Amino acid sequence: MKVRVHVKERTFTVQCGPGSQRLRWLAHVAMARYDEKHHGMSLGQPLGVRLETGERPGMEESVASALEDGDDVWVLLREDFMNVEDEAAEW
Repeated sequence: MKVRVHVKERTFTVQCGPGSQRLRWLAHVAMARYDEKHHGMSLGQPLGVRLETGERPGMEESVASALEDGDDVWVLLREDFMNVEDEAAEW
């Protein structure tokens, strides 16, 4: 199975085989591709993933149980939550 993983403004197609890996693994693979020089370390730890539906499955869930072949998934980083907090503070 292949899925498209979004990290910030970039999108990566990740081959997942049968999808037995965890979503945490998928997030780390995409982050390493985003930041090849530092293997994703400059982005910090992934705090979650978001599906097209807006659902946020657990990071220990398997790729195959959360996604279907060809699905899109967004990696949630610390800055994503900081932006939400900043917007809430403005209200």
